[in-house]
Amino acid sequence: MNFLFPSFLYALSAVSIPIIIHLFNFRRYKKLYFSNVALLQAAVQESRSRSMLKHWLVLLCRILAVAFLALAFAQPYLPVKHGIQLTGSKAVSIFIDNSFSMNALTPNGSLLDEAKAEAIEMAQELNPSDKVQLVSQDFDETEERWLNKDEFAAEVKGLKTSSDSRTLSDIIKRQHENLNHSGCPVKECFCLSDFQKSFSRISSDLGANGDPTSLVPLEAESRNNISADSCWFDSPLHLPGKPEMLNLRIRNYSGETSHESAVKLFINGEEKAIASCNIAPNSFTVLHLSFIPSGKAVQQGMAAINDYPITFDDKLYFSFSLTTRIPVLRIHPESMGSNDYLHNLYGRDSLFTYNETTGSHVDYASLPSYRLIILDGLTSIESGMGSELKSYVQKGGSLLIIPPAAGLNSDNYRETLGGLNCSWYGKMDTTHVKTDKLNFESPLYRSVFEGRQSENLDLPQTFRHYVITGAGNGAPENLMKLENGDDLLDLFHSGKGSIYLLAVPLNDDFGNFQKHALFVPTLYNMALYSLPVRPLYYTLGDIQPVEAPNITLPQNSFFKIRPAVQTDSKAEAGPGDANTLLPERRIVNNSVFLYLHNQLSSAGNYELLAGDSLLSGCSFNYNRRESDMSFYSATELRHQCDSAGLKNFSVLQVNGKSMPGVLQEVNRGTYLWKYCIILALIFLAAEEAIIRIVT
Repeated sequence: MNFLFPSFLYALSAVSIPIIIHLFNFRRYKKLYFSNVALLQAAVQESRSRSMLKHWLVLLCRILAVAFLALAFAQPYLPVKHGIQLTGSKAVSIFIDNSFSMNALTPNGSLLDEAKAEAIEMAQELNPSDKVQLVSQDFDETEERWLNKDEFAAEVKGLKTSSDSRTLSDIIKRQHENLNHSGCPVKECFCLSDFQKSFSRISSDLGANGDPTSLVPLEAESRNNISADSCWFDSPLHLPGKPEMLNLRIRNYSGETSHESAVKLFINGEEKAIASCNIAPNSFTVLHLSFIPSGKAVQQGMAAINDYPITFDDKLYFSFSLTTRIPVLRIHPESMGSNDYLHNLYGRDSLFTYNETTGSHVDYASLPSYRLIILDGLTSIESGMGSELKSYVQKGGSLLIIPPAAGLNSDNYRETLGGLNCSWYGKMDTTHVKTDKLNFESPLYRSVFEGRQSENLDLPQTFRHYVITGAGNGAPENLMKLENGDDLLDLFHSGKGSIYLLAVPLNDDFGNFQKHALFVPTLYNMALYSLPVRPLYYTLGDIQPVEAPNITLPQNSFFKIRPAVQTDSKAEAGPGDANTLLPERRIVNNSVFLYLHNQLSSAGNYELLAGDSLLSGCSFNYNRRESDMSFYSATELRHQCDSAGLKNFSVLQVNGKSMPGVLQEVNRGTYLWKYCIILALIFLAAEEAIIRIVT
């Protein structure tokens, strides 16, 4: 315990006054004569004992009353556990958590409003020579400035909710770094936050700076929240006029069951589906929303729920494109004519653009425009073609290899396919073998069969086949396996693309696969799943770039991103030069990536353009980590600080106190003068009671 005015302790000598009064009792006694006092002897002895006890109790009460009155003027206090230098100018860094979770309600408004009010009260307690700094989730360059208390109040009043969510460790490190450049001998940190568990872990390295740091937890009335968490499609193919099924996950972060939560689905601004759901506490449900897309090539959607007061995660934006054509190229030897099986499958379907060329007349510049390339019956693959095909697959193309009926150059195939990290063709097996297993988990067959339990399923058979051998550097995904253990059809992944390896030519002498019912769905799905899988949406604040088509831009043209109609920010409600962003363009391994560098702050649907030409849609959503309304209590924060050995950290609880009073506890500790006054009054009252009651 320390004293703010220790010189008043000399007043403790005043306790001698009641002692002197009690020692020198100047009252004169008169003698009274009685004929016989023997009967009064016992009564006199008892009265004298009670009188002596009364005098000692009164003396004790007077001594304690005078002592506590003197202590009250000396103003004792219990210092905080970390020492703070109290002389010289002071630099104070105050962090106000302005993340989305701070929109939760309190009796005085939102948590953010409460934090702003308390921060202003903190600043008003500073001296004119002190300076203060505002730190928020934005980490804006303007936050590097040191302000006086009036400038600080103006900055705080203009603080708005931010989509950024930074860890407590990053925030405190930034505060300490700024304090080190303040030039003031006295430094203090304050963090006003709800201390969400997903961001507020405290580590031992935060105590390296040594500056006193106070954590001020704020608590909302309700911690309930429902979030439109994520969405996905089962198929990458989206066709005009064909029904679509969107899977939407709705998550309940509350401790109570959500009843009849309404969900609406909008596509290109039109309401397409309505649903409702019940969600158990701290659980989720997946809704399946069916709709038919409009004829526009670019489809931009929004799934919306209605939840209050945490609303940032009520809308989930997504974008996808409709497929009108899938280009397929067949490369064959000059000695081989058209393949009727492939032509009937791809050439007569309006969904595909089917072309054929010989191995010696391949236009390598056009290969990236095809989604599926079929090598049909080539006895060998030239080195130039092998290099181009490797680049094609690495960028995301799909390649189907069908071996020749005769004359296969095994060494050439081993060298070429080995460079693609896949197996190659070995010897010819002339055994008549039936297909034994089909990979029902593969996307090629997942939706083909209604059930998988039949053991008598009619599968293709081979009369002779090439043995697929060698493992390369990639593990194959077996799609069809023969009864003797050999593979009939394998899938290999290389880079962003896929390579399908078929063990038989499409020839009646090798088997019946080309005439089997599985032939059509197998090759049809190969083409469908050759389409690039684009993210339905991106997350604001993540470093993930937007992948753009690798196209040649006209001179003085750039990739642009501009907002579409359904954007949260009114300032970004429509296309226009004022709202158009120019992202940084990087080419990595022949792929184009666009980096936004935090130019976007509002969730919504946006359009990707090359010059003035619309390429696709791209959607951005707020990070859902803020949706989990789990927070650390003051007790848990203290436990973390103690476990990390952070002696310069303290946890402050306002709990209805005035902020100046809380700051006094931070700077000097807990003041005890009020308790001294109360005790002095109690002992004075006790003295009066003893005098009146004890006889």
